[in-house]
Amino acid sequence: MLLDIDVTRLTAFLESDEDCSRLSDTEFIADLYDAPRPLTLDLFVTEKEARLAAAAYLEYDEALDGWYMGELAEDTEEILSALRSAMERHG
Repeated sequence: MLLDIDVTRLTAFLESDEDCSRLSDTEFIADLYDAPRPLTLDLFVTEKEARLAAAAYLEYDEALDGWYMGELAEDTEEILSALRSAMERHG
């Protein structure tokens, strides 16, 4: 899914936030723990566009003291809102 987002700001966020990882020249994983419902995103970003490959909610397991991927997230507005908020908080 093509995202309506500032690619330059998104790239800066993905490259500098400790909860984001670069997988290849264009692919990133972004874990948004501070979202109203935490999310993990698989993103492909070029100089011209950003595409969301997949998104899932993150669930916390107290017994294991860790996060795991839950059900798929499909609400585009919720995903974009969480990503934009994370970018704004990051500066």
